[in-house]
Amino acid sequence: MSTREKIILLSNHLIQQRGFQGFSYADLEAGIGIRKASIHHHFPSKTDLGIAYCDYKRADFKALEAELQKLPAGVPQLQAYLDAFADCAAQGQMCGVYAMLSDSHLFSPELQTAVYQLAQTEQQLLQDILVAGQRSAALHFAQPPAELAMVVSSAIKGALLLNRIPPHGAYDRAAKAIVDWLSAAP
Repeated sequence: MSTREKIILLSNHLIQQRGFQGFSYADLEAGIGIRKASIHHHFPSKTDLGIAYCDYKRADFKALEAELQKLPAGVPQLQAYLDAFADCAAQGQMCGVYAMLSDSHLFSPELQTAVYQLAQTEQQLLQDILVAGQRSAALHFAQPPAELAMVVSSAIKGALLLNRIPPHGAYDRAAKAIVDWLSAAP
């Protein structure tokens, strides 16, 4: 694994634990065991790191989308999407996308654009899952898919935050409630 990849992976962990504003290059230096100058070589500014992080997460969503396409539409795809956040829940982490969104008002316009594109990538993925599930008659809802995608993602990301405090079951309960709600016969 390259140094650049190590920096992005550790950044991912730190963002999900503390938010983008909650860590510094000193944290990366300590976590990877390289000098700050090496980090600055790959990412001259934290904005550069943030943009690279957004690109990394967008690629993750594209890979998830490819995996979801192998599953039947409806509950299997929705459940696999929800399961993609189960590790965050188990580790008491928040969603990296929403962590970036929570700090975005502090970002440069360039990084704000990258965060917006990242959030839109995830929203489109979830919207596609919902539309395919509705077309297959496995998911049932009357709301416009784009609005429902915002509701579902907000519910799960909120549950990740609630999951950070005991008894740590909020995410699993929310995910189950979403699947039960959307798969219930009309």
